[in-house]
Amino acid sequence: MAQDTNIVGALSGTGADVNASRQLKVITEVDATTNPGNVGGARTFSENDQGLISGSAFLLSPETDNDYRIRVSQDLLFDEELFNYTSQNTGKHQLNTTSMVASFTAGQFTTNSGSSTTINTGAVLQSYASFSKFGTQTYSLDIEVGFSAQPQTNTFIEFGQGVAGAQTVAPTDGVFFRLNSAGLQGIASFNGTEVSTGVFPLSGGTGVWAYTNAKRYQFIAYETAVAAFFWVNDITGIKLLGTIQIPAGQSRMTMARSGQFFFKHRIAGGAAGGVIQALLGAYNIRIGGSNVTSTVSTQGNRIYGSYQGTSGGTMGSLARIGTITTGNEANVTAAVPTTTAAALGSGLGGAFWETVSLALNTDAIIMSFQVPIITVNSGGQRLVLRGMGLQSYVQTVIVGGPYVAEWFLAFGHTAVSLATAEGATTKAPRRVVLPFTQIVTAAQAVGTAVAQQTLFADFGDAPVFVNPGEFIQLCTRHLGTAGTTGTIVHRVMPVYGWE
Repeated sequence: MAQDTNIVGALSGTGADVNASRQLKVITEVDATTNPGNVGGARTFSENDQGLISGSAFLLSPETDNDYRIRVSQDLLFDEELFNYTSQNTGKHQLNTTSMVASFTAGQFTTNSGSSTTINTGAVLQSYASFSKFGTQTYSLDIEVGFSAQPQTNTFIEFGQGVAGAQTVAPTDGVFFRLNSAGLQGIASFNGTEVSTGVFPLSGGTGVWAYTNAKRYQFIAYETAVAAFFWVNDITGIKLLGTIQIPAGQSRMTMARSGQFFFKHRIAGGAAGGVIQALLGAYNIRIGGSNVTSTVSTQGNRIYGSYQGTSGGTMGSLARIGTITTGNEANVTAAVPTTTAAALGSGLGGAFWETVSLALNTDAIIMSFQVPIITVNSGGQRLVLRGMGLQSYVQTVIVGGPYVAEWFLAFGHTAVSLATAEGATTKAPRRVVLPFTQIVTAAQAVGTAVAQQTLFADFGDAPVFVNPGEFIQLCTRHLGTAGTTGTIVHRVMPVYGWE
């Protein structure tokens, strides 16, 4: 025999009802957005950290926009550096020191390599480039660092992103790690007003996080508009060390809209209790939460630098303009170009002075540049040429002529000579005809432009790739009546990137 049962809410005291078929009445919700409490379902969370150090798990849920799409993104790399070279990249970083020696050795940058313990000494390596912070995106630093000894009194080692300030004082703005005698902690500075995570715990929220001398750790700092997060990867896994929520009264975590990478070591408040060195192996700066697109070579220029040498190689401009004297470029000496050598000098673009007595129907090199080879102390990036500009004028009067100068690009060969043969270990030059046909008139006068209809060749979506160790050259040949004396200046502008 059926038994009727009354179902009554324990808190509300309200009974449940049934329909005409004596089935329990339930709500069929048709507007879950307005009435989410009437909908059952599983909520999805991802574990970012299991809480071994902080003592509690760190979970976050994915986000869905108003058009029912799960929010996804990818990182955009702003900067990256591997310190595998032995001299400073002066085009990318500045190094300021006060009575403290810092050095570059193959594999790392080392602070206090002179073992100073003197008060009011310091060194800071920082990027010239700054990196903007946008909206709800995450601004991130990933850095590999070790310490030669345990923390010392009156010694501060700070590394992060922001405004570094002078080498003997605390950073003036930014999110960064700080190692002092108490241990390692995370700092968020708003125009000098600091908030700290407190010294990072060892396990379960207690103790003091400790490191092994000289062991490299991967430290990660995240900055959003309303919080900062500090992580460590000690090879056993990535662990959250501490967090800072935005303080009341602040508009953002930091006052500056953008920041620079910095790595600082300073001795303040008294003499250091002992010698410690900070060992920097690599870092990268990136933003997450964005789908900003970038070509590989554009990103390479952002990282390695546009129109200048890369880390471990030639510093400064790669273009051959002239001979630098007291800040001004002195004119170069003109020469007759040849097939086998860079007689007019080497450079990636710039000014090249040609003596016009080149034999007719002879291929000759005007501009020549060898892409730096790969070594353990340099990156060995590939050159991506996207276009080439050329404009020429008469510098001393032409005797002889007239003649037509045809132009072509030679690239990919493994030796400077255009006669380099193709073989198992060598490459002959690949050639691309350029639209720079020039007409030099007989006895053309000084200061007149050489006639040409096209000044720029755009390679569009078919750029020229030149590998490490290979040459790229802008070349010419003369047809008509040979010149005997006279000088023409060729101004060459390559549009290129590194990847």
